[in-house]
Amino acid sequence: MAKKKSKKGLKVSKRTLSVVLLLTIIGISMASLYYVNYLGNNAFDEKGTPTTILYNTENDQSIKVVSYVHGDPLIVMRRMFTEDEVKSVYLLFKAMPGSAPENSYLVRGVASISEGVGRTKGPIILARELTPWHKYMMGIKLIGSKTKPLVYMKTPNLGGTENKIVILNEGVLIIENSTFEDTMLLSDFLRTVIIGVF
Repeated sequence: MAKKKSKKGLKVSKRTLSVVLLLTIIGISMASLYYVNYLGNNAFDEKGTPTTILYNTENDQSIKVVSYVHGDPLIVMRRMFTEDEVKSVYLLFKAMPGSAPENSYLVRGVASISEGVGRTKGPIILARELTPWHKYMMGIKLIGSKTKPLVYMKTPNLGGTENKIVILNEGVLIIENSTFEDTMLLSDFLRTVIIGVF
């Protein structure tokens, strides 16, 4: 009579399984955080071929608008902040330390855009100092989307070198200024576009 071969499976303790599971969860979490951080750090990167249009204001000043979204830039900008699906608008900036005089221009620029949004959608604008947390939220699309668009005030202390408005996508608009003083010009222009008088 032949003896039955006993099947010896690989025995893994519960403790080993727990450690492997914990390490897997940590690994996936770290990879996810890295990826979201990467997306956040590259949230303001320009991709594609833009359309550039110059607009003249009533005071005969020139406004440069660079759009990565198809369609009339004025209509794209207005819709970005006035559509029914818009729930809140983030306005991100970075003030100079202390009571620097440059901050007064920034405050007036923020107030001008806030007025435009307020007159069309109500008090839904959230003006905040830019932090890594905002970039993280952009990475996971909590802000910078069609329902929660944002305006990024790229002043000289954030690397602003040129006066222009950049429509990055349907949820992100960049106001870049080479000087704090010029913040008012572009902010006022955006306000008039939002309320539909340009």
